[in-house]
Amino acid sequence: MVHTSMWLCVACSIFMVAVFWEGGLPVLRSGDDYLASLRDGRQVYVGGQIVEDVTCHPGFAGAARTVARLFDVTASDPSLRYIEPETGEQTNVNFLRPRSGDDLATRRRLHVAWAGVSNGLFGRSPDHVAAMVTGMACRPEVTGSERFSENLVNYWRYIRDNDLYLSFAVLPPAGSKSGKSTGVQNAMRVVGTDRDGVTVRGFKMLATGGPLCDEILVGNAQPLRPSDVAVAVSFAIPANHPGVRILARKPYAAHAVSRIDDPLADFDEADSAIYFDNVQIPWERVFVLDDPQASYGLFVETPAHTLGNAQAHIRLLVKMRFILAAAKRLGDALDFTGNPAVQGVFGGLAARVKMLEAAVVAQEAHPESWPNGYVSQDRQFMYATSNWSMEYFPEFANEMRKLLASHAFQQPADVSAFEDDYTKSLFLELNRTEDFESAMGRYRLIRLMWDLVGSELASRNNQYELFYAGPPHVTRTRVWDYFDWRAAEAPVQEFLTRTGPASSPDGVAPARALGGGDAILGDRT
Repeated sequence: MVHTSMWLCVACSIFMVAVFWEGGLPVLRSGDDYLASLRDGRQVYVGGQIVEDVTCHPGFAGAARTVARLFDVTASDPSLRYIEPETGEQTNVNFLRPRSGDDLATRRRLHVAWAGVSNGLFGRSPDHVAAMVTGMACRPEVTGSERFSENLVNYWRYIRDNDLYLSFAVLPPAGSKSGKSTGVQNAMRVVGTDRDGVTVRGFKMLATGGPLCDEILVGNAQPLRPSDVAVAVSFAIPANHPGVRILARKPYAAHAVSRIDDPLADFDEADSAIYFDNVQIPWERVFVLDDPQASYGLFVETPAHTLGNAQAHIRLLVKMRFILAAAKRLGDALDFTGNPAVQGVFGGLAARVKMLEAAVVAQEAHPESWPNGYVSQDRQFMYATSNWSMEYFPEFANEMRKLLASHAFQQPADVSAFEDDYTKSLFLELNRTEDFESAMGRYRLIRLMWDLVGSELASRNNQYELFYAGPPHVTRTRVWDYFDWRAAEAPVQEFLTRTGPASSPDGVAPARALGGGDAILGDRT
């Protein structure tokens, strides 16, 4: 059996290479291509055990299949491709460098389609970090070096032409929240350079999807101090690169009982710490070195952070819509949505969903211009949406828990209760019906809602949404930084000027319309 599996892996790898380079040019990747590529000797640890094949491990196999479905969706839908000007080839929209509002809408189409596969529950799907690298490639000069700029654009071309899935590790480990990452000796840092590259050692956080990705982008998504030179390095490396250790948290999917009892197990995306054990990074994969400002600037002085967060908001919209609809279906099944008070609660939750949808539309309504002819979503609306999501999604989830009440605790332990005639009959009596299919439908909805808002996986997801865009104070500070204070304050200054002591002999302001309306409407011209 071992020899058979080995030859199957070899055959899959040969087939994958043939598909990628048929006729000398890359074509869109399939789910099978992706799954075959994961059998590459990567060092993934769960506790003290190393995982030999993530596609077979119960903690990762379902999530790997979910990612494979994403690639199959793109390969089968022409609307999710574009013709890349550099190659003339059909390419995943994930790598489209936007030059217009239409391009942003095209990118949104991919985010919606991929979010639909997991109903928004796979947070860092492959369109998240790839969107950031695509944004970096719109303004590579931020690296501060012609050589590094060329490395960055060439890397974007590489992941574009091979349709790769990236995770990223862009924070130091806990203990350096003050920003003094140089003083934290376990944080990944440069320990040497030579003619072959840069050697790094230490931890980087938090690579969601680390066991499942092709490549890991490493950098600094939060500001560094001028003294943080040792950690001011940005690069990308294959997940199976020698010395890269992927330390996964507890995989909830490994403990799933059944697809009915744990319906969302396939969307457990495996957050991981990354340890670099004296890893040498080839020079051609280095984007920033010894430059704290440029390492952080790759994210915020390019469209990277904006394109990446656009995916995040679209994905969250799909997720909130799904949770709302699941709760509505459960309410119908339990016959309490006819209550006007309950309808009011659902109306308020539906308003939250539509507010997020409006925010997504607003981000694209006035594209923000960047150097080199590229555009992104408007950062005023982008960061306001990040803050809104952080503030209000926890309330949204908590309202869902209130609606679920104790129903999850009134159910059998698992579906094995239905295999015994006696416990099955008790289950039917509990549901006041002899119709097993009807009772099972309610059971499945209750299990689904519990996995959405109450289970251990749900708790992880809720915590993740709270910090998705970074710590709350960082998210609010970005709103402060990008809000158009000058436009907002202009009507205040005009009012004070008109109503001041010298405004008129009797102190009454002349009758004329107040200004500032364009600022309210977000005029970016």
